[in-house]
Amino acid sequence: MPGFASGLMFKTRNVFLPVLTASVLVLSACSSVPDSAPTPYKAAKSEKQYGYSSVQLSDAEYRVMFRATEATDAALVQEYTLYRAAEIAQAAGYEYLAIVKTDVERKMTTGKRLVKDTSAAQIPVLQEQQCTMSGCSGVAQPFPAQTTDMTVETQTMEDVYFSIMVRMSNDAATLGKKAFTVSELLANKPA
Repeated sequence: MPGFASGLMFKTRNVFLPVLTASVLVLSACSSVPDSAPTPYKAAKSEKQYGYSSVQLSDAEYRVMFRATEATDAALVQEYTLYRAAEIAQAAGYEYLAIVKTDVERKMTTGKRLVKDTSAAQIPVLQEQQCTMSGCSGVAQPFPAQTTDMTVETQTMEDVYFSIMVRMSNDAATLGKKAFTVSELLANKPA
């Protein structure tokens, strides 16, 4: 029955394709709006993205920044920033670092979050013909819409910009009593 199989595939594709297209459109429309979930430890690919970045100020000084959503714990943002400073120090061949200056700034922005739609959504129904040797009959099969019961909401939120200026050295005494050992910082990666 090649005609039946191709007809079923055509009907199935006609049902799934609109659901898939709608899902892609909803998600792509909101892709430029940041997610309001906690920010993980990662590199910021641009100045508008979340994560760490750095600027070298001199041979042994860097400004290390971490941009996060307000949902990210403040202590974790500080740990991420210090951990990144230790990674930079190790890559540059330094054994110690000291925080020279810290700065925290908060800016309002619009974020997005995925929310389950609690309204009574209509379940799509796949209608097809089922044929046997004794004849054909119409069959309807409901299938739960997994992507259509979710909606994207926008909300006002604060972005947190935390930065530290660090000085690095191979002699802890030149950095003072508040020097951190790079290897100890790197041994405790923030979760």
